[in-house]
Amino acid sequence: MIKVLSVADFFLPGFKAGGPVRTLLNMSRILQGPVVFGFLTRDHDLGNSKPYEGIHAGRWKEYPHGQVYYAPNRAFGRLALERALSAGDFDVIYLNSFFSLKGSIAIVWRNWRRSFGLPLLLAPRGEFSPGALALKGGRKRFFIWLSRKLGVYRLVYWHASTQDEKNDISRQFPDAASRIFVAADPVDIRVKTPLLSAVKTDGLARLAFISRISPKKNLIGLLEILQNVQSAVELEIYGPIEDKEYWKKCLASIAKLPVHVLVRHKGELQPEEVGTAFAQADLFAFPTHGENFGHVIFEALQAGTPVLTSDQTPWQSDGTNAVARLPLGALEEWRAYIETVAQLSDSEQKARRADALRYAERYAASEKTRLDNLRMFQEIAKQNKMKVIK
Repeated sequence: MIKVLSVADFFLPGFKAGGPVRTLLNMSRILQGPVVFGFLTRDHDLGNSKPYEGIHAGRWKEYPHGQVYYAPNRAFGRLALERALSAGDFDVIYLNSFFSLKGSIAIVWRNWRRSFGLPLLLAPRGEFSPGALALKGGRKRFFIWLSRKLGVYRLVYWHASTQDEKNDISRQFPDAASRIFVAADPVDIRVKTPLLSAVKTDGLARLAFISRISPKKNLIGLLEILQNVQSAVELEIYGPIEDKEYWKKCLASIAKLPVHVLVRHKGELQPEEVGTAFAQADLFAFPTHGENFGHVIFEALQAGTPVLTSDQTPWQSDGTNAVARLPLGALEEWRAYIETVAQLSDSEQKARRADALRYAERYAASEKTRLDNLRMFQEIAKQNKMKVIK
């Protein structure tokens, strides 16, 4: 049995950080038995400084998915990690960001100066994609350059969710090639209650945008696409406002939309509400600047909602209408696709929903994701001469 201490800025019962929270939960479920997870996280959710109710900071709390150590802001990071490690016999430290100051950088640099005595596995979660690196790119690239020059990450193992992400990591850290493991992010494979989808209205495209409102997710890009559509469109936006200045720019773009394009911001969704929200939409339109996986795309498909996304995610078309990928700069192609959706009949939309559901079912049924993740942790333990019980 391998014991993994996973460090993440935000985790359950929080949900506003999106995909990484669900990925870690799903990973603990599919690897239950050969791998036991502990989680170190903050005592509050993203964008909310108020601690969770019923949580005692600085203590472990037991859950079905593993123990969780909640730390207040002042202690989260290196200090909290040292305390958590002292209370458990862990084999691997698993970091879930590259650029998180407390949740990754401080820990890796402390390990470089004085080792924790355990292997560090780091999942960048899409932070090295070209689109993500372009945001505040100067500071990011300087930090990467400095880290390479000093050799801070020379002993760190890397978790890439896709081959594309492996290539992204290798571009930034060329000497890391032999220390990169490719294992897809796990999804929730539990049987879902069938969702009641909305009846398609001829001449109208109902779009959903469900994500954090931040530059990386590119809501403004979607609003720009909608500026010149001729058909009626209803766009419902769900998600926490992570960047208030960016949201102001979004509001300015919304004000310029034609009268036949209706936009509503409907606030945040609880995880159990996401599927129902997707089921009411004809299309999940997601022109993201970069996703290492894009858990929300799987959630849309699982709800029977087709997806139109950028070519900056690993999701590919299977030859049906479940998933469509378009370059971010191809605005006319995005508009044309949305116009096509608007003109679909109810029976045509139902056929596309069936495509989406089949896509999700095939993906969830694959055993490869579980085996790749298990082998990743086993291999790291073996290479560090740790005992692994198969």
